[in-house]
Amino acid sequence: MESKEKNPHNYRTVGYSMILVSASLVVIALLYLAIGDDVLYSDRVSKEKQYEYQQFLEEMKLKQEEAKTIEGKNLSLDLDESMDMTTP
Repeated sequence: MESKEKNPHNYRTVGYSMILVSASLVVIALLYLAIGDDVLYSDRVSKEKQYEYQQFLEEMKLKQEEAKTIEGKNLSLDLDESMDMTTP
């Protein structure tokens, strides 16, 4: 006697899953080709951004020093100072 139960496998879903997995592997391969041998790419980019930020802070400090020497008294807040918010 033959069993009248349906085949429990869903081959279409399995096929779509395999396509999805292969597409993600292709994306990973393309990223590897784009980055190349620079395995510390994100570390290098982070250090570049930190260096740019430090340069920006130094430029701002120089501008504040120039403003102090030109005006004699500058009312702006320095980057290294904190505001005192006490009431008399």
